[in-house]
Amino acid sequence: MTDIGDNFKHRINPVSINLATLEFFKDYIDNNEVGTILEFGSGVSTEFWSEQLSKAHVISFENSRRYRKITASRVNKNAKNIHVRFGPLRIMKLFGRRYISYKIGSYLKKNAPKSFDLVLIDGPPGFLYSREATILQAIDHISENTQIIVDDAERAIEKSTIERWGEMFEMHDLQFHKMGKKEIATFRISPEPKLAKMPPSPNHKLGKSIWLLLTFHKQNLMHNLWLFKMRLLNKEPFPDQKMTED
Repeated sequence: MTDIGDNFKHRINPVSINLATLEFFKDYIDNNEVGTILEFGSGVSTEFWSEQLSKAHVISFENSRRYRKITASRVNKNAKNIHVRFGPLRIMKLFGRRYISYKIGSYLKKNAPKSFDLVLIDGPPGFLYSREATILQAIDHISENTQIIVDDAERAIEKSTIERWGEMFEMHDLQFHKMGKKEIATFRISPEPKLAKMPPSPNHKLGKSIWLLLTFHKQNLMHNLWLFKMRLLNKEPFPDQKMTED
């Protein structure tokens, strides 16, 4: 097993980045200059950046307060420019369409570099049809040289999202990479949009967005109640997701 496997195998869980993807990241950063990273969805990948690129400027957005705290507690303490931010999910309008996405606009404007070297998209949850909004939110900080990586690219929702980005922006070097049972997609875009609005979609209308957001909050409530039950029973439901002690 490689050093990446040895260091990260115990941190992987069913919904995280997998080891094959971390190996891909390692190969990429070994062969490309990466000093700034924007990440949608925090977790094992954030830990990876902090340990492998301790001097990099990383902004990572997470819609769960619990997982944000867990990730922030586990990043390399020598990496002084890693920022794990809570981004609550809200309905917003971007390029003429309604989306559920992270409420992060003001933070990006104040703290993002002119352009990121790498953008990793691994959130929000796929069933919300929300990952399409991430590039739209970050477009002012993306250049033609920005490497964009989309996790879970084997799923139909992600494939459709990538196709729609291709309608909106000129896309370069699109590739799909098998990562065990999963896939990632890699590409670059020209940030000048080809259209005034994103193409219409039934998944990005106000009524659908409201319904999806209510569904998300209901699921989140049920999950939190389950976590509370586990605490009352003095059980840790996710041993790999305990916060580390300082």
